[in-house]
Amino acid sequence: MPNYVVGENHEDHQAVGVLATEAFDLAANPLAFPEQVEAPRNRLNIGNYGEGLRPWQPKKIYYVTDGAHFEFLKGNGPEYPTNDVSPSRKRPYSRVAAEAWSYYTTQNDFTEAQLKDFTETPARFIFGKSLVGGSAASDVFEGVTSAPISYIRARGYEPPSPGITLELGGPWAFYCQFWRAHDIEHLGKLYGPEAQVAPGDTLWVPLLIRNDTDSSQQVTLRPSLPPGWSQNATVYTIGAHDSYPVQLTVTPSPAHKETWQTLTWNAQTSGQKLPPVTLRVNVVGNGLPQ
Repeated sequence: MPNYVVGENHEDHQAVGVLATEAFDLAANPLAFPEQVEAPRNRLNIGNYGEGLRPWQPKKIYYVTDGAHFEFLKGNGPEYPTNDVSPSRKRPYSRVAAEAWSYYTTQNDFTEAQLKDFTETPARFIFGKSLVGGSAASDVFEGVTSAPISYIRARGYEPPSPGITLELGGPWAFYCQFWRAHDIEHLGKLYGPEAQVAPGDTLWVPLLIRNDTDSSQQVTLRPSLPPGWSQNATVYTIGAHDSYPVQLTVTPSPAHKETWQTLTWNAQTSGQKLPPVTLRVNVVGNGLPQ
């Protein structure tokens, strides 16, 4: 899923979610890969140009996730039971999945009970978007036929609104723009911004101060952190129509191990308070980079 949440913060997972979404919106655009839709000039010659393919507009896109909070996803996509029996294998799909997992020797560290619970959990899809109608929880094939539909262009990038803003930077800032550009803004409403840090490690928190006005501005940034998480207030000067990336590192208090904590940053400029930025942090280590 193209979102930055605990359980999904691995680079390869993130890249797949981004590329799949971009592919969905580019597939029917004949200008994206013109050599694929150009008629073959001489298919038997090594210097041939063109593959003679036809653009095809995909009709729906769904995501799956390793995010830690499945309770937030209820109703945001169809679910399918895994105890149905495979017509070809004559076994429940859960057992077919468990058999497949048994070959993943580098990643399968499940106990027998954990593997049973994992494979018997319903298969959950997260609705991305549909160009043929239906609701988020509709069956994945509702409205889908073999007939082609015309190319439908996504919204694309839109510049930020004028003014002075404070927001989370890094992947959070990217996804806010990405969702708007690809008409999947509802994904940003499934989870609030969150991150994970192991006890004793430092957490990187990028903030972004934007100044889309015609004059330079001074912005005072003040943290509001849990006890034992320290950081001082700082004043930043941001030029007109410019932005300032603030790179912060915070270390959790050992007392907060195995808990969720909320970190907040407040900003003020010329007596005006900007909307605060909040980040929920899971203070736990699971052996994987987050």
